[in-house]
Amino acid sequence: MKNVRFTLDGEPMEAAPGTTILSAAERRGIFIPTFCHSSNLKPLASCYVCVVDVEGEKDLVPSCSTHVADGMVIRTSTDRVKAARRTCIELLLSDHLGDCIGPCMAACPAGIDIPGFIKHLAQGENSKAYDLILSDMPFPGSLGRICHRPCEDACRRQLVEEPVAVCHLKRFVADAVAAEGSDIPPEKAPATGKKIAIVGAGPAGLAAAYYLLIMGHACSIFDAHKRPGGMLRYGIPRFRLPETVIDREVKQIASLGATFHCSTCLGEDILLDDLRSSFDAVFIGTGAWKSLRTNVEGEKTEGVLPALTFLRNPIDEKNISTGSRVIVIGGGGVAVDAARTARRKGAGDVHIYCLEKKNEMPATKFELDAAAAEGIILHNRLGVKRILTEAGRITGVEFKRCTAVFDEQGGFNPLFDESDISAEECETLIVAAGQCPDLSFLDTNSHRPLLISLGPFSLLNAHEHTMQTPFKDVFAGGDCVTGAGTAVDAVAAGRKAAISIDQFINGMPVVGGPVAYCHSMGTPDEVPKSVVENFSKAPRIPIPELDPKTRVHHFEEVETGLSHDAALSEAKRCMECGCRSAADCRLRSYAAMLGADGSIYNGSRREYNRDESHPEILYDEHKCIKCRTCVRIAEEFLGTDLMQASGRGFVMRIGPARGTMQSLVHKTGLSMMVENCPVGALTFKNAPVATATPVKRRQGVK
Repeated sequence: MKNVRFTLDGEPMEAAPGTTILSAAERRGIFIPTFCHSSNLKPLASCYVCVVDVEGEKDLVPSCSTHVADGMVIRTSTDRVKAARRTCIELLLSDHLGDCIGPCMAACPAGIDIPGFIKHLAQGENSKAYDLILSDMPFPGSLGRICHRPCEDACRRQLVEEPVAVCHLKRFVADAVAAEGSDIPPEKAPATGKKIAIVGAGPAGLAAAYYLLIMGHACSIFDAHKRPGGMLRYGIPRFRLPETVIDREVKQIASLGATFHCSTCLGEDILLDDLRSSFDAVFIGTGAWKSLRTNVEGEKTEGVLPALTFLRNPIDEKNISTGSRVIVIGGGGVAVDAARTARRKGAGDVHIYCLEKKNEMPATKFELDAAAAEGIILHNRLGVKRILTEAGRITGVEFKRCTAVFDEQGGFNPLFDESDISAEECETLIVAAGQCPDLSFLDTNSHRPLLISLGPFSLLNAHEHTMQTPFKDVFAGGDCVTGAGTAVDAVAAGRKAAISIDQFINGMPVVGGPVAYCHSMGTPDEVPKSVVENFSKAPRIPIPELDPKTRVHHFEEVETGLSHDAALSEAKRCMECGCRSAADCRLRSYAAMLGADGSIYNGSRREYNRDESHPEILYDEHKCIKCRTCVRIAEEFLGTDLMQASGRGFVMRIGPARGTMQSLVHKTGLSMMVENCPVGALTFKNAPVATATPVKRRQGVK
């Protein structure tokens, strides 16, 4: 029989009679999404995601069940095709109850696969846990000690009792692998011959270098300080982050081939234009080292110190004398660190004053609890009116009552009651009113496009996803782009920049890393109670720490870390949130591909319903998209009614025969049903929890 001739996306084609449009497109290498189609099953055309435009047809047609015909003109990606597919995806998402990834992982700025690494840890697989962390964040020892822990704020375990101690588990993994001697650097791609200049050896610059080195590029790191580490080394007290940990993780980057040029200041020792002419790309991660002023009377008096200046003073020197009574201004982590450092430098009476209410303070609960245990007194809702002086030295501070910190739009706009005034004596005032970048190394004429203005200071102008600046060969990230932020945000920016720099120097479009769609059950108060009702209470393992009465007299690390047994017990508290099919879920993939909005169609969603009765597989009915693939496999291949559809339309549900997966115990075809499920409704119980791809380390890893 003569072949059928037709046109597909502007190209003439031939195919045997009876060939579907979908099959013809696959043969040409044209991708058409579909949920319900399988080459092993009869076409069903129920999901409608595979629709295409056929010239002369009023409506779109399903490509999986429509045969090609002579003279047919087919277009697979017109605007109305994309709109129809997107609508189908959004309707499916409107009734989809589930998490693509664990809420902890979604909350982590670095995107660490937290459920995955904790699962490895719970199974005693420290090296596998370590490798999985390194795929997204190269400093688990450091960040495991000082991160502000947004992952724990999002942890679903708090619906049972308390969040999992994610940060301490991350620290345990890093320390355990180092103790085993198996913290061997990752494998590197073959050398590309490309050279990148990294300006700033803080979290952003070091992270960028780490991933660029793995990609095979050469990295030269320039920093103004004597040693690399940036704010990790010069802004975090040693009782929180020992230098040995920083040294250990910097050594990993050096072992990958990075060259360090310390005590080298951009704008003085080197110029940006010279770096641009000598390297294939430049990354700027110079941080935010300039302390903001309070602009009140007496601020330049002797005894008034910026917090960063105070914290940068070596811990083994007492050359900054605080006196016995110290006041710290600020409500963030830097203020708390400064107050705790002042106690260790001999101050017996330390007070923190801030504008915010306690629940509004940027400092974490963990930081505030540690400060309180060390006898530091907190005063909320007070701002500095003026600094009291005598003979050119501070004697105290006059405060005014703060009535509001933020305006109706959430912007920082404090209001005060000028009639409510109080005064406190002190010998030293440490000001932690914030930091901003020092970008004086840029000539404002030739480099003006690199700068954006934000109030009284400037930031580097970089794309939030690619980190590329208006100078195409210059990338930037971290605090010099966002203003003072957190270490984990800076690490995330460095990794994003590495991906984009690799694209740039290889002549590819600079689009950054892939943006995945992530569906969520919602905030902790939105999650159905049935999600956690089968979990018995298991209190969070307390973190061992030094006695507050003695630790204030030295700079030894306060938190001593979890033991092996305690870490395993804590890891087993993880509820393993997220979907085990997230890495290859078609619903998630198509949602990202089509830019679908999972919240556009609001309304009640189906109830949470997990069937764990089967010894091998799980059935999450609340994730089912009703493609009927499992029903059809049971009918067409197994000749049984193992899976059934009940109801019609929106309320139709797919479920196991006789209402329980236990009915499938003695049947065959389970693998076929699970492997053909396009989402994560049917999964094997022993399927890997991890969704990220771990780094590969050099041979010799235990």
